Amino acid sequence: MLIAKFYPVKRMESDKWGPSRGTRNISAADKFVVDDGFEVHCPISDGNQHMSFNWTSPFEGAGAESKIPTISALLQSGSLNSFVQSLGGGKIGDGQSSATSGALAAAFGRTGITKLNSTQVFNGMPPVKFQVTLHFRALLDPFEEVEQPIQQLLEWASPQYLANDGLLVSALKNGLSAGVINTVFPSLSPQVIAMEYAGKVYSPLVIDDVNKPLTGPIYSDGSLVNTSIQLTMSTLTAIDRRDIRDLYRRN
Repeated sequence: MLIAKFYPVKRMESDKWGPSRGTRNISAADKFVVDDGFEVHCPISDGNQHMSFNWTSPFEGAGAESKIPTISALLQSGSLNSFVQSLGGGKIGDGQSSATSGALAAAFGRTGITKLNSTQVFNGMPPVKFQVTLHFRALLDPFEEVEQPIQQLLEWASPQYLANDGLLVSALKNGLSAGVINTVFPSLSPQVIAMEYAGKVYSPLVIDDVNKPLTGPIYSDGSLVNTSIQLTMSTLTAIDRRDIRDLYRRN
């Protein structure tokens, strides 16, 4: 339960995501083939799951304060009463002046802000973020136990293939022999992965950031003997209540 497992996944025919196994031909022109039969197992620490929900209050400016801010402030503070009296200069009749003063005095301390102004509406959410620290330590072979797992993570995080030529050169060179889609979009985005930890399967995930130290205890062949790397991942899409239930379901 304390060991995290990372492995590549692919979209299945049922629109679900499942493990990707075997070899794949990425580029026939460059004869570039990748093997998805590898996994990375390691202990992790400092794991955090960050979920952010975008709630906004679009009615904040619906009150009188936003339409006539100066007059509203004068009414609420009671300053408008003395201002009107001084402006009238005694020309207003006593009855009319008294009624006006009474109306202005009644507005003292009043505000047009209601609960509607602060009512929030859901405006979407970004994908869920995961931050973990992966630990690697060699017991027998630093290259196989430290360097190769880190290499595999870096390969998953990087684009699977970036074409050397632009669209026009690729079309002139290959014509339509590679197909329209492969000619217009010759490169391939990074690998989608999954993480299993403590009985839960987090899938599909993409790697956002890898922080790998360059220095540390080094073996005679240049391989790191032990090291820790910080990995930031995110879900491929935003998640909903069904995804949470699936995550916490026990078989």
